Amino acid sequence: MASQDGEQYDWNLGRSGREYPDDTAADEPDPFPFVETEIVRRRGRGWIGLGVFLVILVVIVVALDAGARWYAGNLIEAKARSSLSIADSTPVTVDIAGASVLYQAAIGKFERVDVAIAKLGVGDVSGRATLTATGVPLSQSKPLESARLAVVTSPEELKKLLAGFTSLPVTSVKIASGAVQIGTSVTALGVTVPVAIAFTPRAVDGQLELTPKSLVVNGATVTPDGLRSTFGPLADPVLATQKICVARYLPKQLSLDSVTVKGSSLELAVAGKNVTLGSALLTTKGVCA
Repeated sequence: MASQDGEQYDWNLGRSGREYPDDTAADEPDPFPFVETEIVRRRGRGWIGLGVFLVILVVIVVALDAGARWYAGNLIEAKARSSLSIADSTPVTVDIAGASVLYQAAIGKFERVDVAIAKLGVGDVSGRATLTATGVPLSQSKPLESARLAVVTSPEELKKLLAGFTSLPVTSVKIASGAVQIGTSVTALGVTVPVAIAFTPRAVDGQLELTPKSLVVNGATVTPDGLRSTFGPLADPVLATQKICVARYLPKQLSLDSVTVKGSSLELAVAGKNVTLGSALLTTKGVCA
């Protein structure tokens, strides 16, 4: 662009937006430095403001999700207490796994929920329990996709279950070394001999099976074959695999899924598909064939 006296000017828009003549010295100080500085300051403030806004937004979302998690946890705890007949004094902890609770609520169900119960009674057995449910719908009238209830029981509690449901008189129960040891006795020729049998427990077709592993007779350890060679057919009741139907003690919707020795305790786990939580869950028992 030409001026009135014929001198040429360039538009220097890369800096402050002002125009400079061609003969301006490169090292001449900017007479208006504050203009460019103010532009830079405004740009910096814009980025800082955006960053602060995003941080506040994240904090709000996290706070809302935490509140929703707390609220949903309380609802699930109340439902678990009423469905499993858990006393108000019994500690219960609820953990909602998966993605954001707000997101899970938006799609209508929770991916997975774990409910830890300090003490739960199932039939004649009671102990520390954990309920794991997947596909938990927001609507309480709809069933869970799956549910697994694991109860960790002590030898004393297990003795209650075994008494009267095996062909052996049960005098004691001990859980150790991956086995369930049952104290009983064998009578031969009018002589009663104390016997301790170590059984390997497992769940088979919804039943609790106890398979003899080793025996202690009068303080001496013997094998099943050794006992049979000594007592003959009299040893058959002792060496037989004990099958115990536990369905009559369990909710009809759940069947025995696994049996695991954990130290000096035994974990009995029941599981089922399309389980509906309600007051009839524990009151409606299964049937032994």
